[in-house]
Amino acid sequence: MSVSFIVFISGIIVAAASGLIGSLLTLRKMTLLSDALSHVALPGIAIGILFNFAPIWGGVAFLFLGALLIWAIEKKTKLATESITGVLFVTALAIGALLIPEESLLETFFGNVHLISNSTAYIQALIAAAIILVTLRLLKPLTLTSIAPDLAVASKISRTQMEILLLLLIAGTIAVGISFVGVLLMSSLLIVPAVAAKNIATSFKGFVGMSIGISMFSLCVGLILGNIYSINPGIATALTSSVLFLISLFFPSK
Repeated sequence: MSVSFIVFISGIIVAAASGLIGSLLTLRKMTLLSDALSHVALPGIAIGILFNFAPIWGGVAFLFLGALLIWAIEKKTKLATESITGVLFVTALAIGALLIPEESLLETFFGNVHLISNSTAYIQALIAAAIILVTLRLLKPLTLTSIAPDLAVASKISRTQMEILLLLLIAGTIAVGISFVGVLLMSSLLIVPAVAAKNIATSFKGFVGMSIGISMFSLCVGLILGNIYSINPGIATALTSSVLFLISLFFPSK
């Protein structure tokens, strides 16, 4: 079964948002956050499956709830974001795996683009485009908060607002991306491209641009290979981005 043109274009926009957000995560050394946070969507997806509504919306709700919960617990306990996310990751994975029917587990873990309707694809594209616009509009304060938080405070940038915004942008990106690559392989769009780009980029703009480009190229190849060889596009995307990362090792920036 081939992927519709609308779903294909939506995936490319989603990949662009993923590469952009992934570059910020790499700067903040929060690369494991996206992988762990993606699992927070599982209970919401399970609820969607059990009550016969689009699982993606259950996943969206739980992702945004999880992002806010992570921020609230971090402020109250002073625990590291990664530590809190790890706790939520294990809990959500256990609940999701318990509730999701066995026949739907593989689709949830590795994605299934053939289940994405054109109407859902339109909404995913709009959300991804909004994420891109907001991130580019606030790229300077988001970056400054990531690499020099003290300087950000001195520049009268609200660190709290930027941290909440970044968590919500991550949650939104994961929400629209998991139907393409699944909860287990979301890093193939968010993290692997950004890490590969950081290895070869010689400037900040080049780093961000390459991260976006590698993510878009990986998903594009994954969808095409999925159509030609009838393999799971999420797995094909993950393998493509991993190969590009390996290639980047031979061309590190000076």
